Amino acid sequence: MRLTKFHATVIAGLLMSGPALAMSFGNSEPTPDLKTAQSQADDGKYGEAIKTLQALLEKDGNNADAWNLLGFSYRKSNNLDRAWDAYERALTIEPNHLGANEYIGELYLRQGNVEQAKAQLEKLKILCPDGCTELTTLQTSIQKAGG
Repeated sequence: MRLTKFHATVIAGLLMSGPALAMSFGNSEPTPDLKTAQSQADDGKYGEAIKTLQALLEKDGNNADAWNLLGFSYRKSNNLDRAWDAYERALTIEPNHLGANEYIGELYLRQGNVEQAKAQLEKLKILCPDGCTELTTLQTSIQKAGG
């Protein structure tokens, strides 16, 4: 399995977090660069978003939100290897990052690996037991994929 070391990190983070997972994620105010990149990605300008995020990450390489959006932009640009790397970086920094956990599930679906996408869904169920957008979105994507 490609993400064995990664999965161990995520599982360890989940086990150490226990019931404290009710805390919020990504509470910090997005930087202007992150807002710009988000707008670019929302507009489908993934190449521009990638450049903006690369510059941001040169200044702040520990920004899980930026790594997550970079992974999203790479995935939408069909650069799946770089998407994997970016999501892994986001989850190494913040193992409970809702967006990165959802998006890596979406990437599994993109590669036809419904079982691993379902495993990501189970992680999201632990991270947001009362439901969240990321959980609902991945659940819908899995259903559409026939899972």
